[in-house]
Amino acid sequence: MRVLVAASIVLLLLLCGCAREQEAEAEFHVAQRNAATRAGLSLDRARELIAQVGEVDATDVTVMHRSVEGRVATVLASVPAAPEMLGDDPIEVIDLRWDLDHQVPLTVQWSERIQFAPRDRVGPEEARKVAGSLLKRWVPEVAAPAGGVESSPAQRLRAPIYVFTWTGMLDGHMTGDEAVVEVSSVTGLPISFSQRIAPKRPSPDSIKVTRDEALQIVRDHLRKQGETDADSIALVGQLVLSAEGHPRAGPAWMIAQVDSAGRQMRVLMVDAMTGEVLVPNHQHRGNATGGADE
Repeated sequence: MRVLVAASIVLLLLLCGCAREQEAEAEFHVAQRNAATRAGLSLDRARELIAQVGEVDATDVTVMHRSVEGRVATVLASVPAAPEMLGDDPIEVIDLRWDLDHQVPLTVQWSERIQFAPRDRVGPEEARKVAGSLLKRWVPEVAAPAGGVESSPAQRLRAPIYVFTWTGMLDGHMTGDEAVVEVSSVTGLPISFSQRIAPKRPSPDSIKVTRDEALQIVRDHLRKQGETDADSIALVGQLVLSAEGHPRAGPAWMIAQVDSAGRQMRVLMVDAMTGEVLVPNHQHRGNATGGADE
């Protein structure tokens, strides 16, 4: 009998603990949703963003999560599935990160659109038109001035996906702006969109370190690291006016070592203003203010 009583007490304590945890979690999500609303991402605004990106009616959007971190809003929502999709699933999910300053998407992901078929139904040129329409809609003009974007050839992955990349260019130099689009070779629907909007675009005329100087700086650096063939290895350099990974998002020479076939083996970053060899700064994402909407 004592054993049964003790077991009952333990079970009751566990149930109470679970209830308190669920209550605390619910309160936490409410607080986060309120914080997101104060940051400008109300439930209605989250629906509007998803409707705009997914080209659906806002009344058909069910928001599952919304948050704001810095100047980026994140929304996870379900919408009616695109009619081109295979299968009978009536909904699909859109995962969106939205730049609050430029009012454009930074990333859009449609995970359910990765679908398979015995053969491709969409060719690379048709897929390129789909990708190009997203570039025109979402890349801000400041990042893609007329004639200032370089397009890569279509890449066909092992999965049924075409990948297209656009790079912002200024006077033959990379600006640091880039957009990547994945398009299904089965349905012709976009699967993902992502872009980096350069926070700075200094004039190439303001760059203090030349390409030759950057190459020599890297050779000197490799020699100090004990590489005896530093003077003979093949190096190539590309200036990026706002380099991703630069501690201050400033200009940098990306110096790559290449093999005899021209394949890139490694890359070192040289500050284009100071000549310092930089260790890329991979920024850590902090906690976001957000929560799930019932």
